[in-house]
Amino acid sequence: MEISYVFRALLRRKWIIIISTVVALVAAFFFTKNAKKKYNSFAQLSTGFTVTEEIKLSDERFNPVQIDIKFNNAIENITSGKVLSLLSYRLLLHDLKNPKPFTVLNEKDKEKEKELKVDKTAMAALLQRKLDSIQMLSATNEQEKKLQSLIDLYKYSIGTINSNLKVARYQRTDYINIDYTSENPDMSAFAVNTLCTEFKRFYGFDQQERTDVSIVALDSIVKAKKQLLDLKMQEKNQYMSSEGVVDPNLESGTSLGQVNTFESQLIEEKANEQNLAYQAAELQTLIQNARAKGVSVVTNPDAKPVTTSSNYEYLQLKKQYNDLNNEYLAKGGNDAVLKGKIDEVNQKIQRLSLNSGGRTPGTASENVISVDELVQRKIGLDGQLKATRQKITAIQSRISQLNGGLRGLAVKGGNIDQLNKEIEMLQVDYRDASDKYNMALNINRPMPGIFKQAVYGEPATRPEPSKRMMMMAVAAIVALVVSSIVVVAIEFFDQSVKTPSQFQRLTNLHLLGTVNWIKLQNNILDRVTISDGKENRDNIFRELLRKLRYELENSRKKIYLFTSTEPQQGKTTLIQSLAYSLSLSKKKVLIIDTNFCNNDLTVATKATPMLEKFSVNGKPFEVKDINNYITKTAAEGVDIIGCEGGDYTPSEILPKNHLLNYLDQLREEYDYIFMEGAPLNGYTDSKELVGYADGLVAIFSAEAVFSAADRESIAFLNENKDKFIGAILNKVQESNLNL
Repeated sequence: MEISYVFRALLRRKWIIIISTVVALVAAFFFTKNAKKKYNSFAQLSTGFTVTEEIKLSDERFNPVQIDIKFNNAIENITSGKVLSLLSYRLLLHDLKNPKPFTVLNEKDKEKEKELKVDKTAMAALLQRKLDSIQMLSATNEQEKKLQSLIDLYKYSIGTINSNLKVARYQRTDYINIDYTSENPDMSAFAVNTLCTEFKRFYGFDQQERTDVSIVALDSIVKAKKQLLDLKMQEKNQYMSSEGVVDPNLESGTSLGQVNTFESQLIEEKANEQNLAYQAAELQTLIQNARAKGVSVVTNPDAKPVTTSSNYEYLQLKKQYNDLNNEYLAKGGNDAVLKGKIDEVNQKIQRLSLNSGGRTPGTASENVISVDELVQRKIGLDGQLKATRQKITAIQSRISQLNGGLRGLAVKGGNIDQLNKEIEMLQVDYRDASDKYNMALNINRPMPGIFKQAVYGEPATRPEPSKRMMMMAVAAIVALVVSSIVVVAIEFFDQSVKTPSQFQRLTNLHLLGTVNWIKLQNNILDRVTISDGKENRDNIFRELLRKLRYELENSRKKIYLFTSTEPQQGKTTLIQSLAYSLSLSKKKVLIIDTNFCNNDLTVATKATPMLEKFSVNGKPFEVKDINNYITKTAAEGVDIIGCEGGDYTPSEILPKNHLLNYLDQLREEYDYIFMEGAPLNGYTDSKELVGYADGLVAIFSAEAVFSAADRESIAFLNENKDKFIGAILNKVQESNLNL
């Protein structure tokens, strides 16, 4: 929808919009005429939320977001049902006890009060009890239900109070402003001051309950923490008792010392084992050699001469062996390289000792020894070797036992360490809870609240400025906007063609011209031919007809078929108007009513219905033959041949030699011949008549809404481009002619 069209649509219905606005303005005037005066009173509370000198149980620090939340909570509490109900009780209690009540009931309300049958003294006592206990009325108690009805009757209900109350934080300060507006200045001042008092009382009572609950909760937390700590310590003691552990660190140190001692002994015994094994092997070799030779004595191994160099070598090897053994023990007995060097030095000592007959260098022995003595000596060495090996096995077994004990102690020690850590954490939690509980006990009972009334409400000396003019202006503006929106909505949902540009977008048909909507009242000839006596040419309808007349004359066609897609598009009126307009330019026009489904043209001109009866009966056609069939119209040069109409088409009703076959001969007599065809959507008449016409003109109404059938008819017009000269958009509003 174009903006210009919307603007013109608003202009067309400007009186509707203006009347709606005026009605709203007048209604607002009378509505606000008897409005009562309002008096406002103002009080202010200091919250203390931004003060940091408060006693707190923690190191909590407020940030701006937390402060805003506290203000919102405070405002929500002030406007809560419980606090407002306390104010309503105070207001009603004042009116019941004071000889000058804030609200004076009218006669109708007094009758309702009598119907309630309430005892004002009892009601006042009940109100006082509710105020003292800070409780709301119950809907289940009959007496309290009556009291609530009385509160509603005096207009002290929570909803009424809330509608007159305004509570808000003053900018970004520490203050909350409280405003109350009523018809009584004393009541407004009483309301704000009482609301501050009741809120502080409610807040102090609520804080006291919260503190009591907090101390009880802290006491429960301390007991729970202590119970958990005792259970964990009991669990540790049971574990140590069941595992037989007194001090895992002490036991671990003792076992580790024993392992080191046994490992040192193991090293020495293994060295002794190698020494004995070597000596036994050497003796076995001597014995085997002697028996192989069959001798009973052999050279005594101890009989070799002993030299000073052998003695020196033995001492050096012994010293080297001791040094390596000490180093090996110092490194924990795990160095394989040192172990190899020790074994090598030990073998050298054994060979040197064997060569000296088992004596240390510097001793003397016999030159020969028997084989039996060697056997006895080997048996002794084998016994020593077996004993040494048993000792090594015993030492290794003991070391394995000690190592297993150490691993068990490590697992037990880890479990005990975990229990110790859990006990330590529980002790910290218990101490924290105990500190908070002791601190809460040491702090005095909370104050009635941190709120202080900084400004007390005073009765207003002047009523609030009247908003009558503003209400009237708002009512007028709303009516103006709503009525305009309704007009635009009507135009938006109106799917009719409306404007020439909209028509061309929807159809893509060539537009010969437009005709504005007029109310003719059966005086078409007068509207077309008779001048209104004005000097200027401002008859829009006549000028638009002249444009159409020019288009028809410029097309250089003589025989025109006028049709439409739907009935009631204005074909009959336009055909007459165009014919009368052509008569003004000295043109002679013949109108033939070929609309058999609706012969409005015949009826409108009072023509004789003769078309179906015309036939030349095999004679040559002459123009004078139609004189008896023609009806003269009131316009000079405009003739018409009417039809009866009926349930038939031209091909069905017209005789073989009907008049339409001789239209070419009639060209010589008439400048233009106009035929009216039936609508294309529902009838085939116009399609049968196209062959008799030179030009085809389609008439559309701007009030029509296009349908699928219309699009099929438009497709037919496009198929006959050789004869279709254009469309006429009829019944266009004058304001839409240029759109």
